[in-house]
Amino acid sequence: MKSQEKISNKNGDWYIVEIVEKCEPVDRNENQELRRVTTWGNHHLIKASSPEKAFDKAVKIGKEAEYKFINTDKIEMEWIFVGIGELLPIYEENIEDGAEIMWKDYGFISDRRAKRFVFDKKELLADIKPKPKPNKKP
Repeated sequence: MKSQEKISNKNGDWYIVEIVEKCEPVDRNENQELRRVTTWGNHHLIKASSPEKAFDKAVKIGKEAEYKFINTDKIEMEWIFVGIGELLPIYEENIEDGAEIMWKDYGFISDRRAKRFVFDKKELLADIKPKPKPNKKP
């Protein structure tokens, strides 16, 4: 790999942050907590000098991404920032192709349960869907 294809992380100032957002009608019953909403967890690469600053930066990104639009059924909808789902420091000194940037500790579990976390190539590729593009006002 060429050196210009690496991002230095020697100071440990890179984080993966999950920004959780939801999409629902503007005209909704806020008191109905069991209502169904389209929800996304988007993972962002954040550069910050501390976990606290990474969190604050992610909140700012999430709030700035909120917007309203009219869907194909002529209903006014909005994407709303919900909060931060994960904040993981990246420990690798260089971020490059193949670098480990996220991890999850599943604990001390049975082999059978461990095998339930994986999917074959066909299953994984079938689940990859692009985020729908909103119908913006002209």
